[in-house]
Amino acid sequence: MTAYIERINRHTVLLPYILGEESKLKKKVYFQDAWVEMIQDQMVSILGWIQYEKVKWLQNNNPEVPGLIYKLAPMDEKMRKLNNVRKLWEGILDVREIKDVFTGEPVVLKQYDVDHFIPWSFVMNDELWNLMPMDSSLNSSKSNRLPKWSPFFIRFAKNQFIMYQLIHEKEGIRKLYESCYRDNLHSLWAGQELYRKGNSEEEFINILEKNMQPVYDSARRQGYEVWNRG
Repeated sequence: MTAYIERINRHTVLLPYILGEESKLKKKVYFQDAWVEMIQDQMVSILGWIQYEKVKWLQNNNPEVPGLIYKLAPMDEKMRKLNNVRKLWEGILDVREIKDVFTGEPVVLKQYDVDHFIPWSFVMNDELWNLMPMDSSLNSSKSNRLPKWSPFFIRFAKNQFIMYQLIHEKEGIRKLYESCYRDNLHSLWAGQELYRKGNSEEEFINILEKNMQPVYDSARRQGYEVWNRG
């Protein structure tokens, strides 16, 4: 084997690297100086290609896990983009009572947080269909845990349906919703199915459940703890 490698290294056009004469686990790889310089000069492009190939492989083998591209490198939670969603919910609270998913009490203006039903640390996005107003005092308690699916999902879905109704009934709420397009409305199914005009409450909840439950179940399989409030 060593003789074969030596013959290749002697008689072929220089490759980016050659294999050393060491055996087995001691084998070394020697890069040509010109190729080392090229690799160093093109490092950003090369790393970008490597990341892209990682994403393709990971997404193909983990279809139920969202946001894989963001899991390749740490993201600062301060990058969350919730301002327009908060304005939307404030507009809704001005005209309609919304009950907290977890306490059953009315959400009070300026005394709530906008939080993710399925934790941000799993979905790695701020999609409108996964966001809700909730009591500020409970947010830290929930933290990165999943709410118990029953009964909390149906309560969450009913609040989402109220938002959906007002989007199509009130021009002011519609404009606040449209302000969320850039940062909070990227899922094709949400735009094409969930928030389209004409859904009944049952249809709306079924669409939301069909798309959220697989993500929720995937988070459970990956070890996310269930927060059993109430």
